[in-house]
Amino acid sequence: MIYDGIDIRSVADVKIEDIRVSAIQYAPVARQNTITAGSRFVRNRAGTRTVTVTFALLKSDRTSRQAALMAINQWAKTDKEYRIDVPDHPDHYLVGVCTAKPDPSLRQWWESKLRIVFTCFENPYWNSNVEKSVPCGTPFYVQGDGVPLMRIVKTRTSEETDVQYAMNGRTIRFLSVPAGDMVIDINAETAQVGNTTIMDRYNIVSRWIVPAIGSQTVTGSGTVIYRERWS
Repeated sequence: MIYDGIDIRSVADVKIEDIRVSAIQYAPVARQNTITAGSRFVRNRAGTRTVTVTFALLKSDRTSRQAALMAINQWAKTDKEYRIDVPDHPDHYLVGVCTAKPDPSLRQWWESKLRIVFTCFENPYWNSNVEKSVPCGTPFYVQGDGVPLMRIVKTRTSEETDVQYAMNGRTIRFLSVPAGDMVIDINAETAQVGNTTIMDRYNIVSRWIVPAIGSQTVTGSGTVIYRERWS
C-alpha cells in the first residue's frame, strides 16, 4: 500500500491482512412523475469510494509499538487528497485522503484488525498511469467507463483572437488568448495562460465541450491531453 509515494511498510513493520477497495457509491437523480406513479430516472452521479487497509503491528514492546503507530499516523495524511497505489493494480491509481486512523488497544499488542480508511472524494475512479496526447483535429478513442480527465494545451508566441475548440456540436470560444502557455481544463471548465485566468475572455454564448468515452475529435489549435478512468 503506497500513499503519496511512500509504502506503509517503509515507515513501520506492519503485517497487512487485507486491502479492500469499495465500489463507487452512486447518488441516483430522479424526478417524481406529476400524475402517474413512480419517478423518472435522470442520471447517476458518481459519489465516493473508500480504501480500507487492515493490518497487524506485532510489537510487544509498548514504546516501539507506540513509535510505529505515530509513524503510521504521520504517513496517513489528512490535509488533502493524495495518490494511492494498491497491489494488483499496477497500471492504475486512486486519489484520496485519510478519513480514519488506527484505534489500537494498549493491551492486545497481537491484535490484527488495526484499520486505516482512505476516502476518494473528488475523483473516485481508477486512473490510468499513462496520460495520452493527440494533436487537435486528430480522431482518438478514449477507453474506460469513467469520464476521462482532459485538457487542451497550447503555447503561443503572440496574442490570438477568436480562438475556438469544438467537439460533438459544442464549441468553446475565446475573444482572445494572450501569448504564453495556455491550459484549458475541460473537466473543471477553466482556462488560464501561465497562472492567470482567461475566463474573462470566454464568449458566454458558446457551449463548453464535454469529455466523453469512445471516438471523438477536438478541432482547434493545440494538443489534447487525456487520462482514461475506470470505475
